[in-house]
Amino acid sequence: MGHRPRILVCEHDATLSAYLSRTLETAGFWVDTVQSGRQALKKLALHYYQAMTVPLLLEDQDALSFTHELRVLGMQLPILVISAGAQSTATTQLHPHRDADLEAIGDEPHPEPDWVRKAANQARAIFAIKSACQRNRGFRPRILHIEADRFSAGLVKAALRDNVELAQAGSAAELDDALDVPGYDLTLLNPNLSDIAGEDVLHRIAALCPETPMVLQTPYHGTQDDMHLDEAVTGPSLVTTLRTLMLHAMQVPLRAQA
Repeated sequence: MGHRPRILVCEHDATLSAYLSRTLETAGFWVDTVQSGRQALKKLALHYYQAMTVPLLLEDQDALSFTHELRVLGMQLPILVISAGAQSTATTQLHPHRDADLEAIGDEPHPEPDWVRKAANQARAIFAIKSACQRNRGFRPRILHIEADRFSAGLVKAALRDNVELAQAGSAAELDDALDVPGYDLTLLNPNLSDIAGEDVLHRIAALCPETPMVLQTPYHGTQDDMHLDEAVTGPSLVTTLRTLMLHAMQVPLRAQA
């Protein structure tokens, strides 16, 4: 294994798991894979990992409940929560070359309303967070939501305001104010603010709270045999995000084992 950073990939979707493993191994990481939160806990008890990835919805629980459990157990490490904008390939075949902005109505493609796409992009995160709150009735997570689009930010606020303590930032100034109060349980990051570059946002968050699980809201497209990032996506990549979290975590005494 040498000196390659060791990453744990928790993902029950075989296609996405293969994509993540291939991407990270190509970037020079040593990758172990598991399919469930229970399997991940066993791996974390046996080995030291520099970071891990988990899906919003694990095979046996949601990501927020899982990361909360890790914290209770004293297991801390950088965690990137994968928000794949796709349903499981076990039930739906995804098409990487299909125009995501067009919806076939009859024989003619019609533009998909912008608000429909924005709502769909937020739905997975909202569902996972609500699931966590229902599983843990006394758990009211503190969530930092970084989103420049006011419509998308409004959707998340309306859906979660009764379940979580929510801080939202749509500009550099609002981000500064939000980061003045540490102790978030989760960061939802759409990395493209109007007045600050995506990687700058990432570094600022990682420097202050590298142990806070981060959802990088990035759409994925693929088939049962292949998967890739949406080419239209800008901002920090999967590998860049993990490396940034790991870099800043090295300066904080984190533990990946109890």
